[in-house]
Amino acid sequence: MTLKKLSFLALAAVMMASCQTKKPESGTPATATVQPVLQDTVGWKIDTLSTGFIKYNYTSYYEPFASAQIVNVLEVDLASGKYDLVLDNVFPEDSLSAVAEAHEPALAAINGTYYELVENGQSSSFFKADNEIKTSVTIPADHRLFWKHEGAFYYDAANKQMGIAYGDNASYSQMPYANIISGSPMLIFDYNPVGETFAKSQEKPLEQLDYEHPDRHQGVRHPRTAIATLDKGRVLLITVDGRHRGKSEGMSAKELTQFIQKYFNPDYALNLDGGGSTTMWINGEGVINYPTDNKRFDHYGQRRIRNYIMVTTKEGNASSSIGR
Repeated sequence: MTLKKLSFLALAAVMMASCQTKKPESGTPATATVQPVLQDTVGWKIDTLSTGFIKYNYTSYYEPFASAQIVNVLEVDLASGKYDLVLDNVFPEDSLSAVAEAHEPALAAINGTYYELVENGQSSSFFKADNEIKTSVTIPADHRLFWKHEGAFYYDAANKQMGIAYGDNASYSQMPYANIISGSPMLIFDYNPVGETFAKSQEKPLEQLDYEHPDRHQGVRHPRTAIATLDKGRVLLITVDGRHRGKSEGMSAKELTQFIQKYFNPDYALNLDGGGSTTMWINGEGVINYPTDNKRFDHYGQRRIRNYIMVTTKEGNASSSIGR
């Protein structure tokens, strides 16, 4: 056999082997898989509670902010058809754990949005649950709390709709979705980190501004609660602990925006009510963050809340799933 023939046969064998390595294994679908949510796993503890329901915990010194941070994130794959979100008011006010434990299908829950009922019973937030408007924005545009409904998360399982949008009381009232909860500030909009610039710099120290001034309220570090969406089918429920120097110092809106974008890169994210209201509860674990109303570093300092977002098992089948 000539050298030329040997070379040809060797080349053919290499090409056949290359083709074989690209062939999917028997029984493996050749379809795209869901991309991992967490972009960088360093410093994170990951716990898959069930398929499509994942808990992420970051408890570490975070160098970019030169501070200790404790962050809990729940990823819920609503597109799987296994899970649902329940939004509702709490009257009379009660702790998140008490509400969740009384709701038998509950898997997890976080506190909801700002619920101040100011003078004359006026409200700064919009809240709609199960097709019923519970709270409308009734304060005037020049009120010091008017900034608190810049955006809203909407969810409608029956119509397979979920997202985060800018708006006001009029536009929220016209939305056809079954559940709508306003919040502020918008943190990420179409991958744009708008929350970095919500709080403006001031000539005087922020602490000298009114406590509810948006530049102070969102420009300094607090415990935080937020919600984010990914690829139209997954939602992130986020809490950041704070007010515990050396253990977890909280974040400003700018810092929360940067942190969420770095680690999760959602398409949209919205800040909800934080501070002493920030609470995350998981079935079988209880309150997993460190609420601050008792001014202690433990799990017992819950504030009584007025509304919530809850994860439950989904009734029915996957045909009613969101997104994909």
